[in-house]
Amino acid sequence: MPLRYLFVDMNAFFASVEQQDDKSLRGRPVAVIPTKAETTFCIAASYEARAFGVKTGTPVWQARKLCPGLITREADHDRYVVVHHRILDAVGSVLPVGRVMSVDELSCKLLGDERHPDRAIELARRVKAAIYDRAGEWMRCSVGAGPNELLAKVAADLHKPDGLTVLRDDDLAADLGRLKPTDFPGVGPRMERRLKLHGIFTAAQLVAAPAKTLAAVWGSRVLGEKWFRVLRGEDVPEKPTKRHTVSHSHVLPPELRTDDGALGVLVRLTHKAAARLRKEGYWAGGVSVGVDWKGEAGAAPAPAGWGKAGWGAGCRLAHCQDTPSFLRAVGHLWGKRPKDGAAGVPFKVGMALVDLVPAAGATPSLFEADRRAAGLSHAMDGVNAEFGASVVYFGTMWGLRDAAPNRIAFGRIPDLSRAVS
Repeated sequence: MPLRYLFVDMNAFFASVEQQDDKSLRGRPVAVIPTKAETTFCIAASYEARAFGVKTGTPVWQARKLCPGLITREADHDRYVVVHHRILDAVGSVLPVGRVMSVDELSCKLLGDERHPDRAIELARRVKAAIYDRAGEWMRCSVGAGPNELLAKVAADLHKPDGLTVLRDDDLAADLGRLKPTDFPGVGPRMERRLKLHGIFTAAQLVAAPAKTLAAVWGSRVLGEKWFRVLRGEDVPEKPTKRHTVSHSHVLPPELRTDDGALGVLVRLTHKAAARLRKEGYWAGGVSVGVDWKGEAGAAPAPAGWGKAGWGAGCRLAHCQDTPSFLRAVGHLWGKRPKDGAAGVPFKVGMALVDLVPAAGATPSLFEADRRAAGLSHAMDGVNAEFGASVVYFGTMWGLRDAAPNRIAFGRIPDLSRAVS
């Protein structure tokens, strides 16, 4: 089967942006963190830090023990998004960008003679050079070429940093057989255990497994058939996905780790989520909120960091998209939280708008007050898009307009809209 995709994976993207912008950080161990606190965790680590065992998810206090010279930088979402768009522009100057998976991953479809291995390698090198020229000399990427998007991603992961790997069709099964099962996207420790329960211990066995076995492993005939075909190099089209939630969460800075501070940040998150909901064209039929506490209620926190205590609640709404309705729901739910010493110190809050339906299929309210609230919310979006985020907001957010700044978007494509951000 021919090569059909190039997959571009930026190496240590967030840390590399920091090193690109600050030359004094180049060649030194750097970790990007969500907030200035030793109890938080590393969002990303440079390759110099990774050499000491620092990786995504490592607590900062532990990272400093592993790497005494570690330099930390607080994440700057908007700056990373700017570089993300420079990278899209750079890749687009060589090949049309087919799909953007995240802030640091994208794929391009190959056509005609671009599918020849030598031509694919030439294009991959041109992509690397374009990123170097337009995003900066410290912005390295690994590029993989394969017969489908998943295998092109596998190829990109094989040699980091700054790798270039082609999974050629002439010996695809042998090439894949030399990998580990966990080298395939979607096969983590839990799925690896399920594979072993079905007698699959190596990548070679995974590639050779019949569709019936893979269906049993994944618990789905459709998924089993898809994996069977993908592992043989077929290009299986992705089914369109539907958004199910719009959510935001935020680790509270020390000065806001109070009930009032936590509620204020929840209100700010609700403003952001409601604006995103309207921008993406949905209505929501429910709201949920949650809080993580420092340590267990009435007990000292564990020496290793924060405890796992927490609380959450949700409620249903008539489908709507106006900010006042969501704020009332959040206030109602917050009033149900444990009080009078039953809870710990708030450490992290989050909220989600759930049960989404496309705006085109939603039924507007018959009540004038509801229609006015929706119109007001859209008017706020227009003003904020023109003059800057949170120029206009509801009074419950007073004093917290800059709370909960944008964080790195791992699971969605970043949004630079001023109505949202």
